[in-house]
Amino acid sequence: MSLLFPLMSEFNWIKQYFAPLATRKGAAGLVDDAAELSGKASVVTVDALVEGVHFLPDDPIDTVARKLVRVNVSDMIAKGARPDEALLTLGWPAGRDEAELAQFAKALGEELGVWGASLIGGDTAASPNGLFLSLTLTGVPTNARAPIRRSGAQLGDLIWVSGRIGGGALGLADARQSITGAAADYYRVPEIPELNLADLIAAHASASMDISDGLLADAQKLLAASGCAGSIALEKVPVFGMAAAMPLEAKLALCTGGDDYQCLFCAPEAETGVLLESGLELSQIGVISAGEGLSLTWEGGPLELPQQAGFEHNFS
Repeated sequence: MSLLFPLMSEFNWIKQYFAPLATRKGAAGLVDDAAELSGKASVVTVDALVEGVHFLPDDPIDTVARKLVRVNVSDMIAKGARPDEALLTLGWPAGRDEAELAQFAKALGEELGVWGASLIGGDTAASPNGLFLSLTLTGVPTNARAPIRRSGAQLGDLIWVSGRIGGGALGLADARQSITGAAADYYRVPEIPELNLADLIAAHASASMDISDGLLADAQKLLAASGCAGSIALEKVPVFGMAAAMPLEAKLALCTGGDDYQCLFCAPEAETGVLLESGLELSQIGVISAGEGLSLTWEGGPLELPQQAGFEHNFS
């Protein structure tokens, strides 16, 4: 048993702050080493956040909790599933104030509730090098077609994106300069799609994924998984807080910045009417073709892909 605070054992820490969030029977009040899944879920995802990599050391702790939930929920929505149960792994620095722990737990419980999920277990430890968090989230497919993989795009499918792109990149730049406003708020607590998009993707999409490393980089991943080519008309990509008409270099920066957590998906052209009539913020930005790789156009003409299409995890 590790000591996370001088006067509080790990057991008491869990009992006070996280057991109240674990209301489902399978969680057993967080007094056991394992939890029972509900039996409804058949999709699972996991994402980690590391201080100094995925969030800034001075980001408010409640926003870190909310971001942790949302980066996982966006994955689930992109698969055509609704969130169900969550497992938390938490590495908490020994010198971090206990009041922040209470704020973290409160925000985590509230945010899980927003998306219909509940904490059922996890693990805690002291961290010698900053805050580390990981959430494993299960989900329930909304129909028998789900989960919708990255690998299902077909020739002639249209490429769609939800929401607006670039808020994460703009917000990170603002947050680093201590600039407050909508962009910094978006970076700290991403605006992810509505849960109803999960139903739409499950019913109509052929391939789907969430956008975390940048629109262009993630489009390349989807095309590679599907074994096909695709073209994106850059001027059609909706961007955060700006008009569609903007300089090319600025548009490219937003499309490669990452931390958007919107959905990128493909669907047959015949599904266009249903998608546009859904009431959700969806934009058709490209088309699937024969071959391999991603190509770009800008106002009708070909455009060379940037050397770096998005964020890359470098472990060297």
